[in-house]
Amino acid sequence: MPKSSRKRKRSLEDLWRRREELLELLLSDEAILVGTVYDTLRRCGNPTCHCAQRPSHRQTLLIFTRAGQRRCRFVRQAEAESLRLAANRYRAWRKAFREFQTLQNRERVLLRGEIRKNAIRLD
Repeated sequence: MPKSSRKRKRSLEDLWRRREELLELLLSDEAILVGTVYDTLRRCGNPTCHCAQRPSHRQTLLIFTRAGQRRCRFVRQAEAESLRLAANRYRAWRKAFREFQTLQNRERVLLRGEIRKNAIRLD
């Protein structure tokens, strides 16, 4: 087997191994949240509270899109950490999906090279 074919085969095997790892992440059953969870400082509305001068009450918000419109809702502190983890899993999922697409494109290029190499020339 020529050196270039061995190198291409090794590259394809590496791509397939990484592809399997990414598929494991992409097909996970863990919950994901398509949105952003973050903390902000707000005023409570009580005119005698210390926050009347400067916002100082920490609140957690969830920003998401529904029907093409950006939405915002307050999150209870008991739910905040689980929602934050689910949003982080979604970011990791998106990153893995982009890498998966890149691997597929690279795989196609390598396989086309193999097809061209093995093609019968009709000149």
